[in-house]
Amino acid sequence: MPARAADAPGQRGAVRLVARAELRERRWSLLALGVVLGLVGGVVLGAVAVGERTATAYPRLVEAVHLDDARLIVPADRPALIEALPTLPGVADAWLTEAWVAQVGGPQVQFMSLAAGTAPHPELVTPVIVDGRAVDPATADEVVISERVAEHGMGVGTVLPLRMLTLEDMAQFAVGFTPHGPVATVRVVGVARMPGWGQALPDVLAGPGFARALAGTGIGHSAYVRLDPTPDAAARFDEAVAELSAAQPSIVGDYLTPGAEHPRSPDPAVHAAERALLIGVGLFALVVGLGAVQVVGLGLLRTAGTARAARSIESALGMTAAQSVGARVAAAVPAAAVAGLLGAGVVVAAGGLAPLGSQARFEPEPGFRPQWALALAGGAALAALFLLVTAVAAAFAWRRRALAVPEPAAPRPGSLAAAVGGSLCRWPTLLLGSRLAQAGTRRGVPPVVTVLAATAAVAGIVATVTVGASLDRLVATPERWAGGADITIADSREPDVLALVEDPRVAALAITDTSYARLASGDPLGIVSITARKGAPPVELVSGRLPAAPDEVAVNPRVAAERGLSAGERIDTLATDGAPHPMTVVGIAVVPNENHGPLGQDLLATGDGLLAVSPERNFPLLTTHVYARPGTAGALAAELGGRLELAPPTVPEAIRNLGDLGRLPDVLAVVLAVVAGTGLAHSLLVGARRLAREMAVFSVLGATPGQVRTTLGVLAASTAVPAVLLGVPVGLGVARLFWWQVASTIGVGGDIDVPAGPIALLIAAVPLGAALVAAVPALRARTPAVSPLAAL
Repeated sequence: MPARAADAPGQRGAVRLVARAELRERRWSLLALGVVLGLVGGVVLGAVAVGERTATAYPRLVEAVHLDDARLIVPADRPALIEALPTLPGVADAWLTEAWVAQVGGPQVQFMSLAAGTAPHPELVTPVIVDGRAVDPATADEVVISERVAEHGMGVGTVLPLRMLTLEDMAQFAVGFTPHGPVATVRVVGVARMPGWGQALPDVLAGPGFARALAGTGIGHSAYVRLDPTPDAAARFDEAVAELSAAQPSIVGDYLTPGAEHPRSPDPAVHAAERALLIGVGLFALVVGLGAVQVVGLGLLRTAGTARAARSIESALGMTAAQSVGARVAAAVPAAAVAGLLGAGVVVAAGGLAPLGSQARFEPEPGFRPQWALALAGGAALAALFLLVTAVAAAFAWRRRALAVPEPAAPRPGSLAAAVGGSLCRWPTLLLGSRLAQAGTRRGVPPVVTVLAATAAVAGIVATVTVGASLDRLVATPERWAGGADITIADSREPDVLALVEDPRVAALAITDTSYARLASGDPLGIVSITARKGAPPVELVSGRLPAAPDEVAVNPRVAAERGLSAGERIDTLATDGAPHPMTVVGIAVVPNENHGPLGQDLLATGDGLLAVSPERNFPLLTTHVYARPGTAGALAAELGGRLELAPPTVPEAIRNLGDLGRLPDVLAVVLAVVAGTGLAHSLLVGARRLAREMAVFSVLGATPGQVRTTLGVLAASTAVPAVLLGVPVGLGVARLFWWQVASTIGVGGDIDVPAGPIALLIAAVPLGAALVAAVPALRARTPAVSPLAAL
């Protein structure tokens, strides 16, 4: 063997020379692929950043506002509870504010609650100001309001003339009263953000100046408690509150939620919307990421395949496969650096995007929030991914083998396979197309991978459009969440109800009575009765029937899911006197919630059934739901609003959270269709291009151009048809499971709305699109067979 010359490059030198040659010849194609991976990878990482901001918005807000562990309203006629509250079992810290209920001056009857403490507490209930400013502690005429109140027409600068109610006034809500408390005028100076508004945390908060100016004139106190870290702290606190409340009944006890609220308990509505958003963002990132890897991988594979002659020379000179791959990885380093820098830049820019959907209402830090750690790690990962894909493509191209089409096994004479095979022999294009689809190409992705990817794409599109249709139907159909009334009258009185029944503008009228039932375990559970006084007000019945006897109830889907209840099972409740009073479940229905709590926590009973298990009350909490005839609702509401308290039209928080998803399912479906369609078209085009030799041989053997086109069409159909046949039922199943989980979590019916039109369009579009893509390389079949042979 001749000795190597002294100036001849060693193996490392050969790797450097090959790397320089690759960089000189293919730098622009590598750079283009690096830009594609950087931009698309940055979009994927940006989606991850937005997903993280979306997922953490609520817990970050909880910590930012120092959310209390327990809260309750203590009426002024329970002084023992007010005095003992800071020292009750389980209490580590407490903040007592005075609470007022006021009638707002104006043309319509309107009441609002507000609270103020003589000194702020820096570690309890510190809402985030999102508009305007906080109140000046020294002034007595400034307030901040919650965002949900601001959405009903109030804002910074609104002036509110208030007349306070005394405790005795509040006790007369159901029979009528005139406020006897002091008069005050306040101005809104800020809009605040915080979870858990309502009940013990009024939507209007004043400052120490207001609390000192009106000290002692409120209806009681709003108490906010930080519990100690022991596991049973909440149970011990609740037990002590219940004991003190029972020892000193209040004249407004009918209007207060029994026991304490625990605002840190997980909110199913928030988590349902959050889960839907994160699944959508994850699906988007997955599809776009896989599409980018496919495009970049096939591009690098094609680039590596063009160096066939160079690799032959490298092999003859003694370079190993590892050295050849290393040279090409070294040449890809600049493009990898570009990919990493672009990806990191996109992640930083994504810091300007707010949390998605309803979670944006919980963001404690509105504005630019870059995630530098993710940008750094993600940029490095994109650069490494580009080098890894380059190495895999180079190694795959080095080990290229010729296409091996397995010989078909000879079928038994007389079998079905023999009969079918004999028929196929009459159409060689079908046989050849199916055999090529089974065998794959010389350097392509295995056919089963392409079919599975197309099936997953079809299933994803079907699932997203089905969930989107179900979401649109839920939001647009108030009856599905026990809404739909044109006018809701709080604290109804019988003379007003009788007048409305006789009013020809009223098509239907129902009265709901809301109370609490005690379970045998001691836990309270909301219970509602609905009495139709005119017409047939809608009740969304999911399954079974409505209760007809005092010992029958229908349960909300959320209660049914949480407690594993179905028709025929029993709920162990206690009668008014404490005796056992079992009630049989006869159906599952969407139950209205009149106490502004989370949707789906109530039972539906008859009027007698509610009275049998609810505590004795001086005045029932009756709410009238009026369904007006078309075109009369506006005038009727304006007339009633001057003398009755009308509840503002509101959408339950759970429905609103889902409604805030907006067009996300449609956007995801479009992204899936574009990315999956592009990937499928790319795979079919590349596969057809790599079958140029086989098609040329087929032409030489006597195939006509039409037969060649038919063969490529069969090849495309072998991917599209299975994808549709498998993807549609799988997508419907995924949509049904996902929607059932979301619906049962928030307390509505879990049946899906199948969009027949879009799904039928998809079923037709996938095979047709594959056929059109296959027609592009098939047009080359018009050229003589010599031309493709000469090109080989």
